[in-house]
Amino acid sequence: MLKDTSVALNNFDDMDQLEKVVMSSKDPETTLHEIAKSNNISPKELMRQMKKNKSSSNHNSFFNKFFSFSSKKELSNETDAKKLGIHVAFRNITYSIKNELEILKGISGSFIPGRMVAIMGPSGSGKTSLLDVLSSRKNTGIIKGDILFNGNKLTTEMSKNLIGYVEQFDTLVDELTVRQMLSYTAELKLPPNTTSKEKEMRVDEVLRMLNLESCADTIIGNGLQRGISGGQLKRVNIGLALITRPLVLFLDEPTTGLDSRTANEVIELLRDLAEDGRTVVCTIHSPTGHAFMRFNDLYMLHGGKTIYDGPVLGAQAYFEDFGFKLQSEASLPEWIVDISSSLNGTKFSKSFCGIENGLSKQDFVVNFDKSELKTTAEDRILLASEKRYLKTKGLYKNPSAFQNLKTLLKYRMVAHYKDGQFIGVRFGDKVVFSLLILSLYFGIGDEIDPESIISTSNLLYFIAALCGYGASAFVPSLTLERNLFYRELADGCYSPGTYYMAKFIEESVMATITSLVFCVIVYYGVSLQGSFGIFFFIYYLTTMIGIILAYAVAAIVPTMEAANALLPTLITVWMYFGGLFIVYDKIPKGWYWFSWTSFLRYSWGAMMLNQYQSSEMKEIPIFFDNDGNSQTILEFYGFEGSIMGSIGACIGIFICLICFFSIVGVLALVFIRHDKR
Repeated sequence: MLKDTSVALNNFDDMDQLEKVVMSSKDPETTLHEIAKSNNISPKELMRQMKKNKSSSNHNSFFNKFFSFSSKKELSNETDAKKLGIHVAFRNITYSIKNELEILKGISGSFIPGRMVAIMGPSGSGKTSLLDVLSSRKNTGIIKGDILFNGNKLTTEMSKNLIGYVEQFDTLVDELTVRQMLSYTAELKLPPNTTSKEKEMRVDEVLRMLNLESCADTIIGNGLQRGISGGQLKRVNIGLALITRPLVLFLDEPTTGLDSRTANEVIELLRDLAEDGRTVVCTIHSPTGHAFMRFNDLYMLHGGKTIYDGPVLGAQAYFEDFGFKLQSEASLPEWIVDISSSLNGTKFSKSFCGIENGLSKQDFVVNFDKSELKTTAEDRILLASEKRYLKTKGLYKNPSAFQNLKTLLKYRMVAHYKDGQFIGVRFGDKVVFSLLILSLYFGIGDEIDPESIISTSNLLYFIAALCGYGASAFVPSLTLERNLFYRELADGCYSPGTYYMAKFIEESVMATITSLVFCVIVYYGVSLQGSFGIFFFIYYLTTMIGIILAYAVAAIVPTMEAANALLPTLITVWMYFGGLFIVYDKIPKGWYWFSWTSFLRYSWGAMMLNQYQSSEMKEIPIFFDNDGNSQTILEFYGFEGSIMGSIGACIGIFICLICFFSIVGVLALVFIRHDKR
């Protein structure tokens, strides 16, 4: 304690003695707090006064040593448990978009295990961009510079295993409970040789660590279904990153949308994670004063350049040296951001910032470049860049695509099948339209009068077209899950092909049931002819191609509104070439090729052949040609020849179209990204 060593705060000539007391302790930061407390002064004020003291010849000695002590201690102590952590160093990082807009402008820095770092700065300063660059999550722009983890450059795949990344906004599966969500992530991310018992223990470990045991079996929920609280949502998101026990944890705005009490709880949790030896780095915009002081270090950006890199404890003294003064009514983090913002020209802002002598603008980049603080930061970067042991074996083998597919079906498909809204959308239109058809067309399918035959033919076309228009209900399945898909893709949970296959299987199983219900009502109620099995199979394939078209469109276009506008337009265009509104022989030559792309041509053709080809109705004359010769229903619509006169050929081409549009959907998921980061 300060009083015990006979060093008083009004005697700053004794700087060496004060420095000796603090620097000889095991934890200088804690000792400094004790010194300040024993003399009824805040640690920030003590640091400010010590730095302002000019009487000692080595007045900067303590300040500079304190800035670098923690990092040097942790970097040099080979036996410290924190040595098992990962030191992150980056040098001359530049990030630009198309060589036009430069977001990050040659910045450098380092983050060390056991300490929690806040990345702060005004809006647009490059905070999230820096976090994305360090975590290999940028998918646009040009990145230059060196990024080292324990002195090693990481591949993107290695980064996914060593780094835990927590998105700013919650991206969870609404229908799962907290425990199921963590178990689902564990099965997707943990190595394939991890046993079920080990995965269960890992989930329990995360639940205990994040204090989520009380809500472990509570559904996550959404805006329509009440679930866990906002603070619990944030902790679950953190838990997803902790499943793999990453040694580096990056968090983008972890307190966004939380009240001050909940935000403080989240920051306290992160501080505990850091003290366990992890490297914890957060971008944060407006933390509470309490939350801000729980960070060990502050890395501050302005306009894509570094303006501060050092302990949080020294930030106030550093900025007050430039003519600013923290007002009693101001919050320290808000004050720091405000004085470093270019928007400080208003009278209110000047008063809030405590600007003295008319000073309203500072070039903080130049000030930092000239400061001894930068020299200390550069020394720390050199130390953090030293090559250290980095475990690579056994970390990077993810579960196989087949295992990931089983996991997606086990959790996502089963959860959807228990969701009334999911089931209702898929059954609703089938039941409604089947009953409507039953009430209009009851029993006419076996009647042989021309009116009934033409009406039945039109009905079959209408049935095929309904599958296309009804597919709009499947567009949200992809668009609403897009943020979740991108997050899990960035986490290395699965590939786009695996995700698409899981969605395909999920819908194909459900379509089997819904198609069977529809076909039983319509086939027997209308008294359709031919094979029920063929009718059911054709209708099922038509339903599936509608779903696949919805997926392809949803993957290509950026919004759900655009997808819901484009899909019906495509279906309507294809309807003109399906053979009902204009027979094939009358389609202009320039357009005839396009008729072969219409799935309605093959769906309706196969249904018509099934209805009439083996029935006596195929011989009944319905129309007459220009020469006065009679034509059957199949002859008039052109269902003749080796292709359109064969059910097998129609089904074969139909399946080829399904495969083609499926490939389009998968390629769209792989190559088209709507989240430009």
